Amino acid sequence: MPHLTNKEFLGLILKSTIGIIGRRTSEPYAYLVIETLLNDLKRRYDFLRYVKIQKKLITEDFNVVDIDDNIENIGNGSDVIGGFLRDFMINLADRMGKNAGFYFIREIKEDLPFQYEQKIKDMGVDLDLIQAEFILEFKSSFKFSLTNYDVLKNIFTLFFELLESKAGRNFAYETLIELVGRLSTQYESLRYIKINDVRSIQNVEIVSVDKSVNTIDPKQIGTTIQKIVQEIINEVSTALHDENSFNIINDLKNRINADYIFKLEEMGVNFEVIKLKQIVLVKKVIKTLIDILSESSTESYTVLILKNILEKFKEKFSFFNFIKIEDIHVSDTSDSIIISNEIESISPSDLGRGMQQLIEKVSTALGEEAGRYFLDTFKKRLGKAYILRMEEMGVNLHMIELRRTLL
Repeated sequence: MPHLTNKEFLGLILKSTIGIIGRRTSEPYAYLVIETLLNDLKRRYDFLRYVKIQKKLITEDFNVVDIDDNIENIGNGSDVIGGFLRDFMINLADRMGKNAGFYFIREIKEDLPFQYEQKIKDMGVDLDLIQAEFILEFKSSFKFSLTNYDVLKNIFTLFFELLESKAGRNFAYETLIELVGRLSTQYESLRYIKINDVRSIQNVEIVSVDKSVNTIDPKQIGTTIQKIVQEIINEVSTALHDENSFNIINDLKNRINADYIFKLEEMGVNFEVIKLKQIVLVKKVIKTLIDILSESSTESYTVLILKNILEKFKEKFSFFNFIKIEDIHVSDTSDSIIISNEIESISPSDLGRGMQQLIEKVSTALGEEAGRYFLDTFKKRLGKAYILRMEEMGVNLHMIELRRTLL
């Protein structure tokens, strides 16, 4: 792992944190929160006198976090910075409040490059443990009782707002009407829900829920919500040709009140475990591979490499004929990746074996230096939901990594 100076290490963590807070709130608020917190911690960590937050908009040419080179000379650097980092994260989650703080530390961890995450662990700081402690503390103080009615009304309203924000009111209404109608025979709780036509009727709520739904087992409500989220991701990704499904999982987490997040977890809802369509999964994998390879080459050369790899495997995995990558002439790589619906007919285990060898071949093609951190980058950009789905299909990324170390 390349050596990271104190300046590089702290600089990126603070920039990443400001960016995440800024996305959830605003950049001015992010600067204020971080500056206030650093000032409070200066009494305990004297080296913070070398750190200054620049209160200006983030641009490529402007250094948001200004750190004096003297920070390299502090005694017991790793121990001191490790202690600061733990206090910083705990205080930060508290300041952000229960809603924003619920997944906040996890977001910071996922945003950091692998070598930074490893250095944090080497300092004795476990971000996953801090996140778990925060959630446990919140759950222990949880008192507000939410009913099935409350949860369904809230979550379906959020579904509508998310769909509307990305594809318009007509699309939001028609998508939810279709899902509720189609799945109501299988999921009893959907019979208590009505999506109102707010396109033509003014001053009406988006969702009406019959309070008799409170008689149903909350676990059944959870199963229903899990299925609806899965269907929305699959259907929207197909309709809008967007393999990210406009990041609906993260959007939901950001919008749902922490009380509701806790209640959904009690109901058995796990937003990370989504049965993604195979066409969605394969397109996401291909796009992620192109994005990573393009960082060390041109997109046109990257496309050529992947085309050649797919061509070599077609005799062994005939379903690779269902994948077509066109030359990239637009800003959105997704439009250049065309996957035939026929790929849905392939058994998950066969498709998994094909993807395993494709990913392994790309990892090898990157060479020793670039390939060293390839899988960590790949997993972070792919996202947990996609990784879990691939593992269900038999893809073993750990085995790919093990083979690399043995070469």
